[in-house]
Amino acid sequence: MRKKIFIISILFYFVGNVTAQELFNLQQCIDYALKNSVTVKMAANDVAVAYAKKREGQSAYLPQINAQVKWDDNLKLQSTAFPAMDFGGVSIPGQTLQIGNKYNTTAGIELNQMIFNWSYIQGIKAIQPGYELAQMKKQQTEQDLIYNVAVAYYNILVINENEKLILQNEERLAKTLPIIKLQKDKGVIRQVDVDKVQVNYNNVLIQKDILSTKKDIAYNNLKYTIGMPLTDDIAIDSTVTTANAIKANYGDTANVKNRIELQMIRKNIYLQNILSKRISAGYMPQLSFYTRYAANSFGDKFVNSFNNWHDFAAIGISLDIPIFDGLRTKSSLQQAKLNIATMKEDLIQKEQAMQLQLLNANTQLQNAEQNLTINRNNIDLAKNVLDVATLQYQKGTISYTDWMASDYSYREAEQNYLNTLVQFIQSKLEVDRANNNIESYKQ
Repeated sequence: MRKKIFIISILFYFVGNVTAQELFNLQQCIDYALKNSVTVKMAANDVAVAYAKKREGQSAYLPQINAQVKWDDNLKLQSTAFPAMDFGGVSIPGQTLQIGNKYNTTAGIELNQMIFNWSYIQGIKAIQPGYELAQMKKQQTEQDLIYNVAVAYYNILVINENEKLILQNEERLAKTLPIIKLQKDKGVIRQVDVDKVQVNYNNVLIQKDILSTKKDIAYNNLKYTIGMPLTDDIAIDSTVTTANAIKANYGDTANVKNRIELQMIRKNIYLQNILSKRISAGYMPQLSFYTRYAANSFGDKFVNSFNNWHDFAAIGISLDIPIFDGLRTKSSLQQAKLNIATMKEDLIQKEQAMQLQLLNANTQLQNAEQNLTINRNNIDLAKNVLDVATLQYQKGTISYTDWMASDYSYREAEQNYLNTLVQFIQSKLEVDRANNNIESYKQ
């Protein structure tokens, strides 16, 4: 009795675990990927780096304070030449003297404050768009990840749908094959007819094994894409539906302007305009303020280099005025203007290309949706015809050739359905990406 209870408990344990295993739908896969994907984490690090650079750039216009302590051991003092001099009839011949002390210590602190520097001003202006570009790159990384997760997820759904059809074929042929062999034994059909059915059955088994391998690969690809350890198990909701197809007017290309790729180009053009103004700083004067306070101690003995301090201080303003730089600034400005003009043309071209992509994707989606509906109906009709033909053949009311024709039509309908299902899914993903609607998959 205890043994039976133990076995029942074990069975309930495994059944409970299987039942409790969570089925991931597409939104859950995307959420998992956005939290665990390495590419998203790296993009987030890039945003953090851009923020640190933002703080670094702002420091250029803040006061710069530096302290310095310096100790010198003048191993050999520098010589200074004095000319000959005459003081009221007293002549002193010219001579060379060594002036100074062997040891010298200086300690001080200095403050520098930039008052006007056009290059720094434009550099500070460029900080914010540079930071926003890093954020946009992270958003683009997330959109690419959502697209890749959707592709990997739907690939499994298509494989599951194909697997259902193969299992149906296996079951049908497994039931038909003994009847065919029995008819051959009775002399109703030839051995070659049995061999044809056996070949079809063997092909189904081979397709089943191949599909099983593809399924394992597809699951590993999904786990890799979403950032899940490959050793973990995952189960997905295998329901294939087209109900989530957004009924929108994809002929309206206005939303293309909001695509992240075009936003990044516009932001980059804005940034390059700021940087071109920064280049023009080569024509601008620079004004800065400084103040310094220090003290020194000196003597011919080591101890005296740390005693008898003499302090000094200074304040000042520095003005640097560029006069001629060999036309370097002019050449750099010309290059910057040409680069900006090229980027503007690239923006126009890419926007037109994306509008064309959307229109073509919309046409393909509409055609794929119609074909999918037709082929889904066709596979139901072909299955009904095959079921009736199989029953009639088993009763001997139709020939083997008629039954094989129905079987061929059904397998052709299966293949057409799978092909149009793939086309529909691909078209749906492409039209959503072209219409800047890919983030709707995570909602």
